[in-house]
Amino acid sequence: MNNRSAAAILTVWILLGAACSGPAEKGAPVLDLSHYCTKVSVEADAEISFYDDGMFRFRISHLEGDRFPNRYEIPFVIGRLENWPPVAYRQWKDEAYHYIETAVLRIRVDRKTLDWQVFLPGGENRIYPSEGPIHGMFRDGYTVFDSASAFDEPNHNSRFAHWFFNPGTGRYVDTHLDGDLIFDRYFVFGPEYEKLFVQLNRLIGPEPLLPRKAYGFFQTQHLACEGTQEMLMEVARKFRERDIPCDYLIVDFEWGDGCDGDREVKWGSRLDWSSHYTSPLSPEEMIDRLRSMHFDVMLIHHSAPNFPNRLDQGWTESLVDEKTWWDQLRSKLDIGVRGTWQDTRRNDLTDSVIWNGLRDYYGTSQRVLFMGCRKMQEINPWETTRNTIPVNQVIGARRYPFDWTGDADYTWAELKWQIGAMTNRHGSMKGITYITNDAYGADWKIQARWNQFIDFNTVSRSHNLKPWAGDSELEEWKQKIKIAREKTSSVGETLQMPGSGAEETAETSIRRHRKLRYRLLPYIYSQAYVNHLTGMPVCRPMLLAFPEDPACSADQWPYQYLFGPDLLAAPVYADTASWEIYLPAGAKWIDYWNHAVYEGGKTILYDASNINRLPLFVRSGAVIPMRPDSGWIDPAIPDDPLTLDVYPLGNGSCDLYEDDGVTTDYQRGHYARTCILSLCRGTEELRIKLEKAVGDYARRPRFRRIVFKINLWEAEPLTVNLGRRRLPKRNGVAWSMNEENGWRYDPAARILWLSAGCDVSRDSEIVVNGKDRS
Repeated sequence: MNNRSAAAILTVWILLGAACSGPAEKGAPVLDLSHYCTKVSVEADAEISFYDDGMFRFRISHLEGDRFPNRYEIPFVIGRLENWPPVAYRQWKDEAYHYIETAVLRIRVDRKTLDWQVFLPGGENRIYPSEGPIHGMFRDGYTVFDSASAFDEPNHNSRFAHWFFNPGTGRYVDTHLDGDLIFDRYFVFGPEYEKLFVQLNRLIGPEPLLPRKAYGFFQTQHLACEGTQEMLMEVARKFRERDIPCDYLIVDFEWGDGCDGDREVKWGSRLDWSSHYTSPLSPEEMIDRLRSMHFDVMLIHHSAPNFPNRLDQGWTESLVDEKTWWDQLRSKLDIGVRGTWQDTRRNDLTDSVIWNGLRDYYGTSQRVLFMGCRKMQEINPWETTRNTIPVNQVIGARRYPFDWTGDADYTWAELKWQIGAMTNRHGSMKGITYITNDAYGADWKIQARWNQFIDFNTVSRSHNLKPWAGDSELEEWKQKIKIAREKTSSVGETLQMPGSGAEETAETSIRRHRKLRYRLLPYIYSQAYVNHLTGMPVCRPMLLAFPEDPACSADQWPYQYLFGPDLLAAPVYADTASWEIYLPAGAKWIDYWNHAVYEGGKTILYDASNINRLPLFVRSGAVIPMRPDSGWIDPAIPDDPLTLDVYPLGNGSCDLYEDDGVTTDYQRGHYARTCILSLCRGTEELRIKLEKAVGDYARRPRFRRIVFKINLWEAEPLTVNLGRRRLPKRNGVAWSMNEENGWRYDPAARILWLSAGCDVSRDSEIVVNGKDRS
């Protein structure tokens, strides 16, 4: 499938995905557990629930009496809280099997063993079981999973359903089934990846949008009990002075969670501020001062509320009475703390309680900012165990973004493993798009490359190590985090660390790529919308983005990926001067940094000697929306002027999604979508059409200035028109693109710059004529 066909299909799925939601909104069908979905009885203890023609649950119940009571209808794995449309089917049986057939598939159930198989209608072609390779949670165009994982992948959690949605309380923890009495197995048939993601989005529930500010950068402060308010403020000042974008400061246990002044206590045992964070400013004054510098603050918690039925939830350092825990957290939220990082393990139910508690606190006025743990590392430097698959989370945890991978190692090997895990095997291909990691390299080169990767990820975050720090800080930090009960990593002990005062840092690379990330915010945020509406991840591995390219379909390139539909990132995970990259067939690919053009369907050897350059390519025909340069994100300020970075080696398009960036009004349809088309006839003519914005939201601009950056344009045009009006040619020195309509051509860079004021409630069209057509 080529990109434009995929885009057309994706538009269809966007329309389908618009129906998916979390809790039912006003006007949505009322949740009726007795008529939640289409039911088919197979035997006394087996039942099939159809959610659509190609998606069902096979439930075996060992309950006494009523085998299928309504109160157990929606287990934790299911996020849809609206009734499903009826599904038409026919059913029959013979001596050996039950048969149930929809318009999409036929299910055959063994009457004695209750084993089941799935076929295409008619029964000749079997879909499941099959023997193809498993990619994430997909095989041969389908997925099959239970409450814990897909395809029986190892997991520490029970595969039986134990927690169920309670309509009376709105929580998944108040209705609990203690014994292993209900076993659910879900089957979803695509067979295309796009449809599979849409169906999973509808069934499990979409990943909510983060606050728009959260698509910036998070810097963690982890200095143990030596950390102070003054040190945090100094970090904030340095970010602004050094022109390195940042929006959030996260404070680890030093804020009071595990510190009482200089004294370290059991993590999570304290719920109030350490004396190091109450002077010279009060906590409220500190947060206000940071907000005046455009920073928000998050706190890390090693505690959890001890709610009813909190069973089998793994390690949590401290449990606290539920009311007391919430009273303390709300007191922090009241003075402006923006969220919590729940630094515990195997806490999916705990995450759901905290997430929904935060939603209750904010109502519709603000989105929840909450981070949990997916715990997946090649090597954990503080433990002897490996966590090469996320064995602690269960299906359904995707509803509570975002996650971090846990304490990962600091080596090139770990960086390589994390790239493949996050953007492919255990992230994107398992329907989890919001994953971040600590980005903590053993030396400045690893640190530079690691930050390049996280800046082209859905969430950009670093743990303690600041952009301007040299190599020497690693050993110091290792001593601060290490406490008596923890083990020292043998890998960490053998690292050859340079002496203190290392002269080189990753700062130049981090500044360059982070500023680019911030300029790409409209593009990134639009892809977050696509993810929310359709389930399609922001980071798309090659086998997902190019399933019909035989060089990609078997996951031959697991460490490079599309970042959205038009940017190909190939992060470097070794100290090397050259890098092998595959550029998929069906398009030309343009090096973002020097505009070199490559034919698709080929492997290139890329010059990776410049540590300050991530291998980054743009698909031909792409239209990339960008914002002005800024060190922070203010949702109240629109992206004006909006820059459209156009690569007219063919036709292309993009969908720009916009909303207020703060509230949950987007869940009620309050957002705008602008379709932008680029149609190129070689050097003769380029047409860029901005369709009128569809939809509305608070503070949506009615008029905006658009700057068009037309790359790879070979000659000065004869005319440039906005509709029927001819735009004037401007002198580059005197012309302010931010204020005046016009155009100028840069022959050395082969870039045509245009600027036009546009009414977003009307269609607008730019026409560039490469020859006189009069």
